[in-house]
Amino acid sequence: MAEPSDPLLQEIDEDLRHERMARLWQRYGNAVIGVALAVVVIVAGHQGWKSYDLSKRQDASLRYTEAARIADQKNAVEAEKAFAVLAQNAPAGYAMLARFREAALAAQQGDAPRAASLYRRLAGDGGIETSFRDLALMLAALTDADRAEPKALRQEIGRLMADASPWRHMARELAALLSLKTGETPGAREEFRRLAEDPT
Repeated sequence: MAEPSDPLLQEIDEDLRHERMARLWQRYGNAVIGVALAVVVIVAGHQGWKSYDLSKRQDASLRYTEAARIADQKNAVEAEKAFAVLAQNAPAGYAMLARFREAALAAQQGDAPRAASLYRRLAGDGGIETSFRDLALMLAALTDADRAEPKALRQEIGRLMADASPWRHMARELAALLSLKTGETPGAREEFRRLAEDPT
């Protein structure tokens, strides 16, 4: 539609537009302001959370590095304490690493029952990725190999021997050693043969 050429008509048309805009603003203005504020709050909250999360991860990284430095200085008791604290209040990834290091330090100090218990707690934690839980179970079994009942331990690692398991080679070797401990030499020999012939 062509614009009115008469100045009076143009003025009336302009007034009608302003009136329509005023009515629209009256009707929807608060909603528009509300949406704009919500967007600002969401963006600010997201940025704030990202900054907080990054800060927490940086702090955990520094504390993990410090605990590792203490462990490298052969101060296992202090390092274990530092890793235990980190395991309680660090973000998930660092907490998991700290728990593995805590268990490893217990094993290094000769406390196999405690180390195996710590590894088994990791293995039972549903919040950890399956491959890491399986690693924890494998480490618990290796830690317990000299003192646990061989048949029970072999049964515990049974699922780790499956073809799809990334820990199958270690699990099969341990299973063969456990078979030797119980006098099942033919079974152990067969397991070692399978391992020797496995191109992977």
